[in-house]
Amino acid sequence: MAVPVGKPNVQNLLIGAGVILLVIAGFFYFRSRDVAEPTTLSPEEIIVQEEGAVKRTGELVEALSEEEVKVLKQETESVLSSAGETTALKTVAEIRASGQAKRAFSDGKFYFKLDAEGLILPEKGYFYEGWLKKGDDYLSVGRLEVGEGGQGSLFYTVSSDKSDYAAVLVTLEPENGDPSPASTILEGDF
Repeated sequence: MAVPVGKPNVQNLLIGAGVILLVIAGFFYFRSRDVAEPTTLSPEEIIVQEEGAVKRTGELVEALSEEEVKVLKQETESVLSSAGETTALKTVAEIRASGQAKRAFSDGKFYFKLDAEGLILPEKGYFYEGWLKKGDDYLSVGRLEVGEGGQGSLFYTVSSDKSDYAAVLVTLEPENGDPSPASTILEGDF
């Protein structure tokens, strides 16, 4: 038995064409949403201090475990011992402090270590901070926590080259939230 085939209705043709167009448009819309936008990543900074360590990527700051800190310190020491340059830090204040800083840029990372001795324990509401300086641009590399013997160290690693920051400073800072350096205690140049 044969089914009679009639002429296609214009209305049915228009509805069919509309459905096909909607399917095609939907395909391209959802396909374009799946394409990731290129992003510029902020350099990752690692700051290791006596009282702990943090990793900062853009605005995200996270604490590092003791094991991660140990690994980072070993990596930094290894790179600095083989490829680093060193500068002495001399006191510019009335205390008899001294120190040294080491730096290297290797495999896409900038490594920095600062050691100081002869520092006095800061009064409550003050702390020591390490800085790298290029012209009028200051880069904080973290707090320098000082122990009972007047010694302290900090490690700093970032995934961008900071070798053009040739000056090193240790400052005594008030806990006032001001991000600029205060009283310089030690300084040196690479």
